[in-house]
Amino acid sequence: MIPSAHNAIDVAALVRRAGKAYPRKTAIVWEDGSRTYGDLLARIDALAGQMREMGVREGERVGLALANGPVFVEGYLAAAQLGAIAVPLNPRQSEREHDHILGDSEPRVLIADGAAARTLRRAKRLTASRLLTDGVEMPNGTDYEATVQQGFDTRPPRPAIDLNAPVAILYTSGTTGQPKGVVRSQFAGAMIVALRQSAMFIGPETVLLASTPMFHAAGHEFMLLQTLAAGGTVISRRSFDAGAIVADVDTHRATHVFFVPTMSAAITAAMTQAGTAWPSVRLWMSAASPLPDWVRDAVLTAAPAARLWNCYGLTEGGTLTYMRDDEIGKHPGTCVGLPGPGMEVRVVDTEGDDAPLGEVGEIVCRSPESMSGYWHDSALTAQAVRNGWVHSGDLGFLDADGFLTLSGRLKDVVITGGENVYAAEVEGFLLEDRAVRDAAVIGVPHPHWGEAVVAVVVPSEPGADLSATLDAHAKDGLAPAKRPKRYVMKATLPRNSMGKIVKDDLRDELAALFD
Repeated sequence: MIPSAHNAIDVAALVRRAGKAYPRKTAIVWEDGSRTYGDLLARIDALAGQMREMGVREGERVGLALANGPVFVEGYLAAAQLGAIAVPLNPRQSEREHDHILGDSEPRVLIADGAAARTLRRAKRLTASRLLTDGVEMPNGTDYEATVQQGFDTRPPRPAIDLNAPVAILYTSGTTGQPKGVVRSQFAGAMIVALRQSAMFIGPETVLLASTPMFHAAGHEFMLLQTLAAGGTVISRRSFDAGAIVADVDTHRATHVFFVPTMSAAITAAMTQAGTAWPSVRLWMSAASPLPDWVRDAVLTAAPAARLWNCYGLTEGGTLTYMRDDEIGKHPGTCVGLPGPGMEVRVVDTEGDDAPLGEVGEIVCRSPESMSGYWHDSALTAQAVRNGWVHSGDLGFLDADGFLTLSGRLKDVVITGGENVYAAEVEGFLLEDRAVRDAAVIGVPHPHWGEAVVAVVVPSEPGADLSATLDAHAKDGLAPAKRPKRYVMKATLPRNSMGKIVKDDLRDELAALFD
């Protein structure tokens, strides 16, 4: 059992300790300004004091419907300092999605900005929360900045923190149903900071470019909190703008960047146009979806001084594996490397026993980073966490050296003519062809096969039809059951805010393809 109360190693305390060591150093830079560590800590204290006046106590929820920037950081850390629970929300999600999360988490206080205002105004559950608004007027809202200024006259609360208690509820993207609330404990949050600092060489000299959405676990848990807890500097961008990001990295001499592959593709093109090779960047991280060979090569060409790593993780389990630069290209395209610090990874069969090396099974993990469970859903928690192991719902296999290769999702298996076809394997095969920019493989109802393997392809050359070429390629490289029965060309694939393909949209669109 973790010690029940502590005031030195919780998430907020780790950042506070760094801030006291570097009070005049820049903590965060954004489009409209910058904040030193001294200013940041003072504002977190002021906000925490005001939230305490509003009735926020240990275990109460604080919603954060915010775009990237200092307000998200202040809101998250003020909640953590109180022993309250931060609930990040996508500010651009629909009214229905807002209502679901607000109803499920019941935040005492909700901090929102203009990005969230349009849909939040119509959300039925909004009236249950005290609303603080940043840069926008809303009915029943109180100005966020005025609230912070009032808090400078209050004594900052410093309750002892229960490390077993939640620090955040992180709602999954909901691509396969209603979003689920993943509970992260204070202890897990602190371990995420420490373990990933170690894994990714994050220290006081780190300058992180933060452009992925902070409301995602990857946006704030992956490198942002680690950088602040080390005394480094965070460059924040509210939205993705490849040209602006290229300029930001050079202006502020960023050392660490993180992009999903679709972002990396746009960034490398913008770098070429700007004539820069980003000499300051030491580590370029990729995650959230497989890294196609052509994107990998574009990054290595555009930023030859940077180390390119690809990693694999899930909100429930943490960052499971890292594929480091000296291993990329030596393994299959969907190989995601070796377990990270503190992480145990297994591949199990349907009975929960270890699958033989090279055989596909479900990926399970165990780590100090792992979730405590799902918010208010003990049945789903029992299904996902068994004997201390988080079941990912992802399929893969391990080789003799311990490298993990992904094969797809449990629900992403196409059963065609009685044979199992793993979508990720076929996608990886198609992406080996440089004429393919993007690809998704799905199962579509078929009168004879039950399901047919269908490849949805984005050609590198807009408007090209690669059906005949890819079919010939598949006949040479794939077993008959794995060969797509149909190729559908599209200009783009539907993706969520973290770059993951929303295959349910494709399945709905193509459901009648073989009628």
